[in-house]
Amino acid sequence: MKTKTCLIAMIMFVSIITPVFAVDFDLDYAVFRGSDNNDIVEVYLMIPRTLFEFSKVENAYRSNGHIRIAFTQNDTVRDMKEWSIVDQTNELTNISDAQNIPEMVTLSIPEGQYRIIAIVMDLTSKEKYRKEKLVDLKKYSRSELQISDIQLSAQVSQTATQNKFSKYFGYDIIPNASNIYGSQNKMIYGFCEVYNLDYDKSSDGKYKVQYSITDLNGNVVTSLDWMPKKKPGTSAVELNSIDIQSLSSGLYDFKITVIDESVNQQSESVKRFYIMKDDREELFTKTLEEANLSALTEKQLDEMFGPMKYYAIDKEIRRYRKSDIEGKRNIIAKFWIKRDPDPSTPINEAQAEFQQRLQYVDGQFSTPRQKGWKTDLGRVFLIYGAPSEIERYPSSIESKPYQIWHYYEIEGGVQFIFVDKTGFGQLELVHSTARNELQDYQWQRWVSPTASSMDQYGY
Repeated sequence: MKTKTCLIAMIMFVSIITPVFAVDFDLDYAVFRGSDNNDIVEVYLMIPRTLFEFSKVENAYRSNGHIRIAFTQNDTVRDMKEWSIVDQTNELTNISDAQNIPEMVTLSIPEGQYRIIAIVMDLTSKEKYRKEKLVDLKKYSRSELQISDIQLSAQVSQTATQNKFSKYFGYDIIPNASNIYGSQNKMIYGFCEVYNLDYDKSSDGKYKVQYSITDLNGNVVTSLDWMPKKKPGTSAVELNSIDIQSLSSGLYDFKITVIDESVNQQSESVKRFYIMKDDREELFTKTLEEANLSALTEKQLDEMFGPMKYYAIDKEIRRYRKSDIEGKRNIIAKFWIKRDPDPSTPINEAQAEFQQRLQYVDGQFSTPRQKGWKTDLGRVFLIYGAPSEIERYPSSIESKPYQIWHYYEIEGGVQFIFVDKTGFGQLELVHSTARNELQDYQWQRWVSPTASSMDQYGY
């Protein structure tokens, strides 16, 4: 695997300033249309400059880092890119917590479900930092009007020199992988690509586009007017900005909507982002309003609390069961606040991780009769996260299909064993070496129920 080294220009740090909070680094991505079988995936990183250790080199100080981005599928690396970065400063006092190193890499990936694994290594201190994201790459239509993912940015500038941040129009678009914007960010920029416009070069065809920001309930809080654009061909690129100075702290959606009236088609793309300002004390009330818990029925509240029970203590579960509807709303509203690992940040990392896991298990493990989080596979994934390794054993004449999930970093290494007891594809937990989990050291009887106990255990 070839690697490349780049010396990062100082100007990049000075301009890429985001709200300060504790984090190793940020990871994000955007998907664009590629060839017939592949999507183009841009992977974005925002790395705090202070993550690396600087050492004295002649009349300056230098840090050395290495970045590796891998796309994995079914525990197999499908594609990977890696490169080195070098940072240099004349004085260590020039480095601040607010300075970040933006990085990005572009890969061509076939459609399918993947896990993006990003590893940032400090070559001086030997420290390693790791982040993961799940991505579902779907085939873009070749006929229906569609919009790519939105790349959000806090900085767009004209450039005369082509580089990895350069897009169309001769601009550098620096990705904000954190998707967090503070008081110092007056504007938010959105970039996307538009596909399958109805184009006739003999006519002066146009399409319309609108940029807007909505709250989590879909209410528009600010927007630009609809803009007519001349069709440059069957595809187009869009780049514009919205003033966010008047918006208070909270979660928002950046939305780009395109209408092609010649074929009466409309498409939109949405990207969530966060605003963190000095009005954080109002954020809890605002979040409650956005979550709109007051509008949920008791049944809907119970459904929401269902997967949260895996994280709750017995006292919380008993109190929830005994509470009336208002009490249940209050318990859910405060549930993640006391589990926030770092209240100084605008994002509750525990809740964000839970939501990502919940989305994955409901997408991967749901059946026509059961939500993914209610299955044994879903429960284990929600509580412990993605396994370090999965052993998959298909069915045979002598045995039923089963899987062994390994978690090497939990309790010195634990296993979870799931067996399809009924033969209908529903894997059930039959044994685990983790504390407070089901333990059955004769679990192999579920795999080969017709074998004798002597055969099962090698006697």
